[in-house]
Amino acid sequence: MNKALLAFLSLVFGLISAGFAAAACTATQGEILDANYKPQAPKRASVGSGYVLTGTVRASGDCQPIGGATVELWLAGPDGYSDNYTGTVVADKSGHYRFQSPFPSASTGRPPHIHMRIAADGFLPIQTEWMPRQGTATGLFDIVLEPGG
Repeated sequence: MNKALLAFLSLVFGLISAGFAAAACTATQGEILDANYKPQAPKRASVGSGYVLTGTVRASGDCQPIGGATVELWLAGPDGYSDNYTGTVVADKSGHYRFQSPFPSASTGRPPHIHMRIAADGFLPIQTEWMPRQGTATGLFDIVLEPGG
């Protein structure tokens, strides 16, 4: 390998390892706010057992984690929606969140799902939902927020 090519490759790899070539993240698409949403769900990371949803909240563009983002979650239980199946978790400094619940029940003619509202200072809040696959006990859902707000 010639010296010029080796020098160029060393420069490229150096820039990548230094973080100058950050990947672009596309914002998670939001939805219309669900009628069952109640603001200020209690801060709790568990409303039961049987299913664990985890993920990372990141910023669009540079993909940096958003520590302190609030993730509100609500789902239908065996008797429908109730305050027993709502909770708010706060993403850690690495943007990670974790929420434990029973496997969600189907509701209003729709398959099982978990509603989420994600917000952070300096970013536009969104509401979205996670559709777990039947027979699974865990899910991974990364969220990307757009600057603004």
